[in-house]
Amino acid sequence: MKKIGLRFWLILCSVLPALLVALLLGSYFNHKQQQESALHLRERAANIALSLAISSQELLQQQQLQTIKLLLEQAHRLNSPLVISISLFNAKGDLLLTSNTQHDLSAEAWHQNTAKPTHLSYLDQQQHLLVYQPLLKTNPLRDIEPGYLLLQFEQQQLLLEQKIGFLHSSLLVALALFLALCLAFYLIQKLQPEIHRIKKQMQQLMDGQYRVRAYPLGIRELDQLQTGIMQLADRLAQFEQDMQQNIEQVTSDLQQSMEQLEIQNIQLDFAKRKALEDNRQKSDFLAKMSHELRTPLNAVIGFTRQLLKTPLSHHQSDYLHTIQKSANSLLNLVNDVLDFSRLEEGRMSINPEPFSLRDTLNDATELLAANAFDKQLELVLIVDPECPDDVIADPARLNQVLMNIAGNAIKFTEHGSVVIRVTATTLNEEQTLIHISVKDTGRGINKEKQARLFDGISPIEQNDQQTGSGLGLLISKRLVNAMQGNIGFESSPGEGSTFWFTIKCQRHQLTVAEPLPLELLEQKTVLYFEPQQYSREATLQLLKSWGMHVTVCATKAQLQQAISQNAHYAIGLLGRAVAINQVNEIISLVQRLKTHCQHMYLLVNTLSPNLREALLSSGANACLPKPAHMRKLALTLAQPYHQPFLEQIAPAKPSLYPLKVLTVDDNEANLKLINTLLRERVQQLDSARDGAEAWQKTTQHVYDIIFMDINMPVMDGISACQRIRQSSLNEHTPIIAVTAHAMDGERARLISLGFSEFLTKPLDEKMLHYTLQEFCQLQKNPQQVPDPHLTTIPLIDWPAALQRAAGKPELAQEMLLLLIKSLPQSDKQIRQAITDNDQQVLLHALHKLHGACCYTGVPRLKNLLEALETQLKKGAHIKLLEPELYELDDVIQMLLEADTSMPEELLQASNITVAQA
Repeated sequence: MKKIGLRFWLILCSVLPALLVALLLGSYFNHKQQQESALHLRERAANIALSLAISSQELLQQQQLQTIKLLLEQAHRLNSPLVISISLFNAKGDLLLTSNTQHDLSAEAWHQNTAKPTHLSYLDQQQHLLVYQPLLKTNPLRDIEPGYLLLQFEQQQLLLEQKIGFLHSSLLVALALFLALCLAFYLIQKLQPEIHRIKKQMQQLMDGQYRVRAYPLGIRELDQLQTGIMQLADRLAQFEQDMQQNIEQVTSDLQQSMEQLEIQNIQLDFAKRKALEDNRQKSDFLAKMSHELRTPLNAVIGFTRQLLKTPLSHHQSDYLHTIQKSANSLLNLVNDVLDFSRLEEGRMSINPEPFSLRDTLNDATELLAANAFDKQLELVLIVDPECPDDVIADPARLNQVLMNIAGNAIKFTEHGSVVIRVTATTLNEEQTLIHISVKDTGRGINKEKQARLFDGISPIEQNDQQTGSGLGLLISKRLVNAMQGNIGFESSPGEGSTFWFTIKCQRHQLTVAEPLPLELLEQKTVLYFEPQQYSREATLQLLKSWGMHVTVCATKAQLQQAISQNAHYAIGLLGRAVAINQVNEIISLVQRLKTHCQHMYLLVNTLSPNLREALLSSGANACLPKPAHMRKLALTLAQPYHQPFLEQIAPAKPSLYPLKVLTVDDNEANLKLINTLLRERVQQLDSARDGAEAWQKTTQHVYDIIFMDINMPVMDGISACQRIRQSSLNEHTPIIAVTAHAMDGERARLISLGFSEFLTKPLDEKMLHYTLQEFCQLQKNPQQVPDPHLTTIPLIDWPAALQRAAGKPELAQEMLLLLIKSLPQSDKQIRQAITDNDQQVLLHALHKLHGACCYTGVPRLKNLLEALETQLKKGAHIKLLEPELYELDDVIQMLLEADTSMPEELLQASNITVAQA
């Protein structure tokens, strides 16, 4: 804003009041003068009109028109030039006489439109004043209406006088303004020197000259201002002196402090270098120690796995599994420490490469399934159909981050589900942002832990039973940041958590994954039954993306309705949560649906080969673990449309197993039934009629498995189970609860109390057989003493090969020869990957060879490849897999030297089967 000077203010304060006063007074007097002039003109016009009206009235009555005309002309001359014309009109408005014949007012429009006047009236025009004067009546009752006079007066003189008055007023205003300006300039000339002196004093203060000279001023206020300036100058001089002293003191102190800081900086520099060196040595030590620890762990884990392949007792197998589990936990901890040390040193590299996103995600989810099954959790992978599959990123690091986050979700979730969702956002033509979220229904994370969740190792609460290195999320965060992504979570205590992370990927133009036989599945009708919501959503989305017509059912009522509406389906897909006590129910359901479905498949939440084998015996074509691996599911569903299956041979009659079993029940009939069923399966059988007697027997004998009733006198089954677990010879023996109470949640409650499994009454032979297979180390031929050379898996299983070739010997032999022909090239790739220490190349080579084994009868090679592939996907180092890799090399060499001709008896049997068909 522009500031206004004192000169302007003085002029304004002097001129503005004078101007306002002059304008008001001039306007007032000018207005009064104009009013008086107009009033004077009207009074004069009224006098002339009245006198003429009186004179004309008498003469008009006497009909002396000539005299009236002379009178009007005489009045016109006497008042000229004020009067322009005087006209006499009769009562009808007709002109009788006029003093100025050149101005005939009767023809004017304003006159014709004007009403007849009844009294003296005026009509103002721009230049003239018209006066209407009616003639007077001498006898109002007798005389008719008289006429009237119209006088036209000139107003030019009046206007001139008004202009002269306005000019006088303007001159008066100008004079007032002039006098005000003179006064203002006088005041300015008076104040300007004093103000200049004060400005000069202020400038001296601003320049640091505090000895200011005093000037005599003629104005009291300015004298007071000058006195204040002089006092201010004295104070500033005193402040400057004090400040100079303080500055000198502070400068001296600062110089000393700078010298001390310089010394401290040198010391800090030495300390920093020492800390960096110590940190480097610590990282080197961690890396070396991790390597040194992995070397003996390699032997422990490798030879433990080798030892588990030999015939062992129940306790020996239990001890070896404990050793293997502890060694794997220690190996995971060592891997976390090694990754952390690499991250600190900046040696954790990101190696982008083309890969199949869906295969990688399905492989990772498949590895997580075992832990989810142990806790009866629903594990689901849902990939958006719009998400690209062929991308360029680091699949190993992506798999590591997903395993860390999803593994934590499973670890801290006791019941419910863990859902992995994958979506993609297109950034441009070449780049895609992959978004992966893991939602669980666990206990959630409190606000105190949320702030430091990604900081690494954090203290574990006393009531927290979960353990771990605490480095997984820290490593995941750094890996995600290295892949140009972000990581975060949302959690509420008691409501679960949702962890998410994003990575930036390049799109790959070529297809990396092996093609799926989806053309064989198009337009196939599918009857899909799945009670679990998220599993149903994921599998349904997958089946529809393959072009299949799916009828989905969530309840048995919907299933019954679907069967009644369509009695035949090409494929039946049954998804169920499996426990031993539910096997018979699932088998019954499979056999019921098989009459309506050409091919029947199971999706179950178990990896137990015994349970899956039992379910396959019901007539199902295949049994896959949940969540269904996309590739395995597609290949399994499409397999019947390559070649028809060979009907399975009926299983042989079961023999007695070398097991010692204890049965406990207070009911004589129930005890007799279970003993009768078990005597057909096991060699030794003991019985007890209450929990106390059972506990007494377990303190004297070692049993392979115990079947325990719950409701019993003296000591119930729960108390007996807890006593056996605490103090007996059977602390680790499987104890199976047997009860008629099949309420929801009963199984989970009993397992939490120490039981290994839960069976409902009434029992049957199949249920007991499945239980023995699941919890006991059963041999294929229980009557014989197992021999390591006799019980090994066969190198070539011709019956299995014949089954996969739809009973065609030529096709089975041809497929085996194709596999053996590809072995040298595969062996070369595997050896080169081991030499280069490249886990990804090795995993790809093993996966490719594993896929080729699925259609031939080489179970030993297939199982070995499956174990190696699983360990590599879990992140196991190549050096830790040396025993299995050596064994793989031996198996390949044995196959190259093996006899590939089919036995004559199998060849004849297959020909007979084909002929009968």
